[in-house]
Amino acid sequence: MHMKMKANREMRCKFVSLAGACALLFSMATASADTQWYKGNTHAHTVLCGHADSSPEAVAKWYHDHGYQFLILSEHNIFIDPESVELPEDRREDFILIPGEEITGHKHVHSTAVNVHRLIDWTFESEVVSEIIQDHLDRTRDAGGEHILNHPTYRYAVTSEDMKQVSGLRLFELHNGHPNTVQHAHEVDSGFVTTEDMWDDMLTSGVAVYGVSSDDTHTLKEWNCEASNPGRGWVMVRSPELTADSITEALRSGEFYATNGVVLSRINRTEEVFQVEVDEKATLEALESPYVIGYRRSEASGGTLIEFVGPGGRVLKHVHARRGSYAIQADDAYVRCRVTFTRRAGAGYEQFFAWAQPVFTDGRLEPVPSTGGAPIGD
Repeated sequence: MHMKMKANREMRCKFVSLAGACALLFSMATASADTQWYKGNTHAHTVLCGHADSSPEAVAKWYHDHGYQFLILSEHNIFIDPESVELPEDRREDFILIPGEEITGHKHVHSTAVNVHRLIDWTFESEVVSEIIQDHLDRTRDAGGEHILNHPTYRYAVTSEDMKQVSGLRLFELHNGHPNTVQHAHEVDSGFVTTEDMWDDMLTSGVAVYGVSSDDTHTLKEWNCEASNPGRGWVMVRSPELTADSITEALRSGEFYATNGVVLSRINRTEEVFQVEVDEKATLEALESPYVIGYRRSEASGGTLIEFVGPGGRVLKHVHARRGSYAIQADDAYVRCRVTFTRRAGAGYEQFFAWAQPVFTDGRLEPVPSTGGAPIGD
């Protein structure tokens, strides 16, 4: 999979010895007494696909050693049984492999089948993209799992109109860390729209869909900004326990946030108020990682920006601070939150994001329960 990257794209790149890397474990104050937050990646490849460079054991070890709690080895049309993967001898108790597969279908439509226990057929053919996605979703659900539509901007194969035609679509990749073959949440070629624009288009039309961030890892033996290295996108999932079924249900229910570097210390989402707080210390620690890569900007304002976004992608409120809240209005069919952290990088700036999942107030889903925690102000 190769495509020409946008000509003016610039990304920071650091080189580091793996031996010197430190594992990072993040927790969030938003978790209630019977839940915890778990860091995970839903999209990673191994040598079995023919264009990645490391074994399932090596890939699993990297994520284990770098503080993740769960990982899906989502191989192209290959099912990797977690029981067949030998985990490190010093394996932490809070690390699991969730079974899955990247269903690699026709017309460049790819999907992750989360928490399935057998190979999902990928051979369905159609000239209609939405029908291919629907087949992936239906087969995944029939196998007892949950479906994620992967990298819609890969070869610009999928549009928001395609996704809106899919019945039951709940998850799609808002951010994908692969640097060469996938256009990202904030960078697309002229004439195309970003995944954030796609998200708001779907949400505005009444679709209840959540945004995932993943690595799409292929490379562990070469480390540079053009390699598809791990550590560039992940999800933080709020779950009562660290099991495949519980994590899957939390993803399905939108009990997570997506990030490429920003760490949150609190999310409180109800039909009345949306509150977010950034963990500055954990964010700065995360951004010291040599694996995290941000988006380069020639002009920007430094610091933390919290934006609450509603129908049509309109910013309903913004605040330049580490915490913010928005009182949801009667005509806000949905409200989501985007957090941007900007810092100087050479002659320009570098940006990192966290995306909190939307609250729906128009009846498309059951009301979202509060995640607890005391109210926070601006």
